[in-house]
Amino acid sequence: MPSSAPVGPRIRLGSGDGSSFHMACGVLIALIGAVAAFAFNAIYARGWIDLEVYREGGAAVLQRTSVYSLIVGDNWLKFSYSPFAAMLFTPLALVGMEAAVALWVLISILALEVLIWILVGRAAVGRHSRRTARTLLVVVAMLPLYPVTLTLWNGQIGIILLLVIVVDLTHGKEKWRGIGTGVAAGVKLTSLIFIPYLLVTRRFRAALMAGLGFLGTVALGFLVLPADSRDYWGGEFLDTQRVIAGQGVNFFNQSLRGMLMLVSGSWPTVPLWLALCAVVGAGGLWVAARTAKEVGELAGITACAIVGLLVSPVSWPHHWVWCVPLLVLWAQRAQRVDSTLEKVGVGLLWFVFLLPGYIVLATLFIYPSHVGTWLMSLTGSYVLGGLSILLALAVRFGRSDWRRRRHGSVDG
Repeated sequence: MPSSAPVGPRIRLGSGDGSSFHMACGVLIALIGAVAAFAFNAIYARGWIDLEVYREGGAAVLQRTSVYSLIVGDNWLKFSYSPFAAMLFTPLALVGMEAAVALWVLISILALEVLIWILVGRAAVGRHSRRTARTLLVVVAMLPLYPVTLTLWNGQIGIILLLVIVVDLTHGKEKWRGIGTGVAAGVKLTSLIFIPYLLVTRRFRAALMAGLGFLGTVALGFLVLPADSRDYWGGEFLDTQRVIAGQGVNFFNQSLRGMLMLVSGSWPTVPLWLALCAVVGAGGLWVAARTAKEVGELAGITACAIVGLLVSPVSWPHHWVWCVPLLVLWAQRAQRVDSTLEKVGVGLLWFVFLLPGYIVLATLFIYPSHVGTWLMSLTGSYVLGGLSILLALAVRFGRSDWRRRRHGSVDG
């Protein structure tokens, strides 16, 4: 599992000695992605379904119509985010869909590059030119991963929120740390998992700031959109059917709930699911706290995010963009300890997040009757992979505690 050094200095993009060239290449990659997305949407008008929902939500705010009565596109999608999020999306409604697609893809890829630049900086890579070159290589390796590609293709906000949380909890000023995470939770409620994480790591001020940041987004929503806020916080946010377009799509749910459904063929009973979530949630947060203490903050944050993905009622494949810090940090550890077994593990995990998703898509178009088998491999690989990471960390810390107690009793 990943390792990270203690949090270093604040973000400072280097220059000189090849850094400028590599950074220009990164910007070029983002621009190429944005132009390609613009052209594809202009010609075929396919993809970016979530971005279309964002735009319609923003347009509803501008037109003073109900955000939660929206039905968008042929898939009958509904707006499932908070009123605060709808307010944030209003600029998207001021431009055409093609321009919104290009701008969103550009920002998302740039956010991915900044995130990886931060992650790469956790290892001792020497000069800035080496760091930017390695960042560029990692970006190229991460862009094809199914969660990343699907995030860009759907126009999802996941990569941007991931960057906000990482910057907030590792590079923000100490007295304001947690505010960004709270605002991220105000956009996407699954980010609330980081508040109990901050509590169990005894970062009480950061947890308080995260809570205040979240409550601030709620208050702003009631101030600007009182009717929508009453609807949303009155019960709409609990309706998982708002994010499920159809019974068949449910099988793409990469969470414990989705896994139970895939195994049993129907939705699991609520008590069974809640009991499993309680065990995984409590144990996972303990693992995340220990990871932050003994391995590093970035690794702890990533472990916490995995817990959130597992216990969430719905975790689509693109929600698993947290595979990016997981892979980068684990690869750094494997290189540092020079473990062939761990290097192979990193490679296998990279293939898990690369191949199954594309195989499922291909099967849906070519052999739809055989898609069930591949859906099992897709959901199983994500959920079992996340559980395996947490279990491996728990075993590692348990053995470490046992050795410590054993040596302590011997010394005594």
